[in-house]
Amino acid sequence: MSLKLFISGKYLSVGWIILYLAGIYLTGHSTAQPTGEPCTGLLAPGAGQWLAPTLLNRLLNALFVLVGGVLLLRINNRFSLIQRHTLLPFLFFLLFELVSPSLTLLGDGNVTAVVLLLLCILFFHAYQSEKAQPAFLIMFILALCTVFCTRYIYYVPLFLIGFAQMRCLSIKSLLGALVGLITPFWIGVGLDWIPASQLTRLQPDFDLTIPQFIPYDNPQLWIVVLTALLGLFSGTTMLYSTFNEKRQIRAYNGFTNLLSVYAALLLIVDYRNYTLYLPVLNAAVAMQAASFFTNNGEKKPAVISFYLVLTLYITLFIWNLLPA
Repeated sequence: MSLKLFISGKYLSVGWIILYLAGIYLTGHSTAQPTGEPCTGLLAPGAGQWLAPTLLNRLLNALFVLVGGVLLLRINNRFSLIQRHTLLPFLFFLLFELVSPSLTLLGDGNVTAVVLLLLCILFFHAYQSEKAQPAFLIMFILALCTVFCTRYIYYVPLFLIGFAQMRCLSIKSLLGALVGLITPFWIGVGLDWIPASQLTRLQPDFDLTIPQFIPYDNPQLWIVVLTALLGLFSGTTMLYSTFNEKRQIRAYNGFTNLLSVYAALLLIVDYRNYTLYLPVLNAAVAMQAASFFTNNGEKKPAVISFYLVLTLYITLFIWNLLPA
């Protein structure tokens, strides 16, 4: 009894993509109505407003999700976070994305996840580099993306903390990050593309009021809770399993854990806009869960846990399809 088929099944990824697309079709024809995202940028509307909720919208969103899954595989294959070839990051990401109907339509959350995964590739390449260029480029891209969604600015502290983890924190990198962060706004305001008053929209806009009641009858709540708990468990075990690995591998996995915790915190403090952060959490937890189940795929408790997790997510997916 093992997870070999899921870890390295030759044609499993194709079958998983077909199941994902079939799930999108079922979601589109169910009574479950995905929630739109209110995020807008300094100059342009957010991704949630690019297309009407049609088949083209769902297909474009599916493309972003598939790209995100492929990027997770690329990150693992290039930087050896799991130390083994495995398809599980891709499979878990598609599963997490599918069970939430609000993530089957194009939105800023899925676009953000893809952007952050691309930045992670650049970030991991900068390990132990004290040059200013990587820090400049990362902050420049985050600032530039606020043109479409102002909440990209929330991820600036994440990478500033990450600089220390990647051992590339220096005066040069901090100055590079500062210049990269300022440059897009300096150009936009200087050329009158962005009114200076618009920059106030970059301030945190969290609704910290405690809800009067918790919607226990909403399957989306349990999806978020299950994903966060899976990330917490997998991330904790990842710390122990990578303890004897090279310092560089520990740094990569440490940043993955940090990304998971950071996205979960954003979900808590801005829970009304959970669709903006849930895909980022999904991506981080997909890598964390893949690490745990790949490294323990021959152990009976892990195999049972894997099928239990699958069952829970499939149950929540079906619950989401039922009439309210």
